Amino acid sequence: MGQPSRAGKKSIGGHFSPEVVKTLKILVAQNDTTVQSLLAKLINDYFETNGHPRLADETPLPRGAAARKAQG
Repeated sequence: MGQPSRAGKKSIGGHFSPEVVKTLKILVAQNDTTVQSLLAKLINDYFETNGHPRLADETPLPRGAAARKAQG
């Protein structure tokens, strides 16, 4: 069974150069966030720039031990 936080959601992705991935991970660490939250913010910024509402949830989900604890 999947994680409850993924219920009703779909995955999207892409393939990028190692430099893009490295920079994304640096930004994630510098901002104490997750890749998913940072991508949600970037998607929302693009939506907003193009006249669409901010639809992506930017809330960071628990990671590591915090995520396992939240699952019970």
